[in-house]
Amino acid sequence: MSDYADAEELAQESAETINTEKYLVFSILGKLYCFPSKLIGEIALFDKVFPLPLMPSYVLGVVNRYSAPYALFDIGLLFQKTPSPRNKIIILKEEIDRIAFLIDDIAGIMDIQNDDLFIVERNIDSGDLTDIVCASFKLEGSDVFVLDVNRIISRVSREIA
Repeated sequence: MSDYADAEELAQESAETINTEKYLVFSILGKLYCFPSKLIGEIALFDKVFPLPLMPSYVLGVVNRYSAPYALFDIGLLFQKTPSPRNKIIILKEEIDRIAFLIDDIAGIMDIQNDDLFIVERNIDSGDLTDIVCASFKLEGSDVFVLDVNRIISRVSREIA
């Protein structure tokens, strides 16, 4: 009987693992955001930024990582119209795009079950948070917003066109 119970428990844990995803949770101006951890290439301290002309204010410029340029976005300016402190940057994997995001600090890496995600309806014309957030979840009583990199890239493309 105990072998059956062990097998059942193992099957349940395996099913939970399949229905979860890891997220890198970070703070910006007192609010929590995240990306799926599979998108993250590196977390680094803020370094020199080379400004780009004719870009929206939230595109700070380019940072150099191992001789590769990455466009640096300030999500604080994008969402809250307030510059983020220049503490750390999250650099996405090159397969995604050469983009980095300015953040305050890392809150942790969390395993979140798909059932715990609240899907956010997309409102592309709003110009607010809903056009680049795909979901949210609760973490110790706080909302964590799951950012959609493709929506951020689309929004920047629309604004610079």
